[in-house]
Amino acid sequence: MREHHWIDVKLEVGGSEGAKKEFARDVASFANDGGLLVIGVAEDKANRAFSMASVPLVGLPEQVDQILRSRCDPPLFVQCHPIEDPANPGSGVLLVEVPPSPLAPHMVDGRYHGRGDTTKHALSDAEVVRLFERRSARQVVTRALIDVEIARDPVPPDRGIEARLYAAVRATAAPPELLTEHLMGHEIDRLVRARAEGPGWKYWRLLSEDEPRAAGRGWHTYGLNSRELWLDHDKVRTAADLEVSDNGSLALFVSRLSFEKRVGDGKQKFLHDGDAVAVVRGLAELVGSLGTTYGYQGQWQLAVGMTPLAKVVSADVGVAWVDSPEDVLRYSAEDFVSGTTATTAECREQPGAVTRRLMYRLVRALGTADRRVELFA
Repeated sequence: MREHHWIDVKLEVGGSEGAKKEFARDVASFANDGGLLVIGVAEDKANRAFSMASVPLVGLPEQVDQILRSRCDPPLFVQCHPIEDPANPGSGVLLVEVPPSPLAPHMVDGRYHGRGDTTKHALSDAEVVRLFERRSARQVVTRALIDVEIARDPVPPDRGIEARLYAAVRATAAPPELLTEHLMGHEIDRLVRARAEGPGWKYWRLLSEDEPRAAGRGWHTYGLNSRELWLDHDKVRTAADLEVSDNGSLALFVSRLSFEKRVGDGKQKFLHDGDAVAVVRGLAELVGSLGTTYGYQGQWQLAVGMTPLAKVVSADVGVAWVDSPEDVLRYSAEDFVSGTTATTAECREQPGAVTRRLMYRLVRALGTADRRVELFA
């Protein structure tokens, strides 16, 4: 064993302020490209040798999580894997798995950090710029993914002006036949329909029909066979369609997330933004379930878009604002597009954090962020 760009060892985390800062810097340096930190290993630098030095495991993963939440900006998600020493029950080695972070670089104590071949270092201005440019490039891909889904919208825009939600999810390193042998089985159907018991349940319940498709398998509202609208739009009050492909990619469409109401002398469009956030939370949970069940632990790229949104008001506001319409927040753009990356583990264990990265900017603009705290938790 030896230290690399992607692996480092530590004897312990340490309880002093200095030790906690140093640990946070170590982990943040891995977040740019991913890596592994092993706690409970002693290093003999002179002889370039390593040896077991078991540490108490009880409470250690919680300590790691608390340090990274409080000292990394933005907070950093990791996975902790305790390995107990058979000769010393309760003690052993802790593997801290650090996936590449969509929010990298992460600041610790006012500085950004990266990894060389075997050591960490403070990032130069050029390196910081490169990482932020990589994050911006991800948004370009996000926009392209959503544009594809908008073009596939099964309900023509001339048959309704209500807000619609589009989502696209890609497994970035999955084999092309990740789900081929499982797509038509009962277990994947159970995972999809289980969303009807969680956030956004009333929209997931719209996926009452399912069918094989060229891309894989589709779950859809009655009347949306083959992702085409076969009924009059008036007979399909709200439409939803989920498509899961052989390689694990997902595409979700939900219509009628807004409604118009007469207010005073005119009409105002109201957006069910809480429902939209709940649907996205359910999608993040589904991604975690699919990856866990079918053995894909890598990264996913998630993209969400909504349109048309110009001048919508949150449905939470109601019509109580008639007396002071100038105080109401209306959405100031035609559409909303957002994207992020996340591992299977993060979607499974922290779907609220993934949802927040995707949807916070929308609800902030509508003034309802404080009402979505539970969905972001």
